[in-house]
Amino acid sequence: MASDRSDLTQVWQRVQAALPSGWTLDSLRCASEGLAPEQRSDDWIAIALGPGGEERRSRAADPIPALEGLVPLVLTTPRPLS
Repeated sequence: MASDRSDLTQVWQRVQAALPSGWTLDSLRCASEGLAPEQRSDDWIAIALGPGGEERRSRAADPIPALEGLVPLVLTTPRPLS
């Protein structure tokens, strides 16, 4: 279990470092929406917040791919015209 936490910490740090300036890795949570069987999920959702209130979510069956999935979502975000 300690190795899993270490791996997750390393991935969290790597993903945060890969996000553009102004973006923050906000959270990682279970995708369940309640306790009823039809509301349960084994998936994970990672959330990044950007400047101006943008939010990107990545969902995967495991926490590490959920975190890693944020990077391409953020990098392909259209930038506002200056």
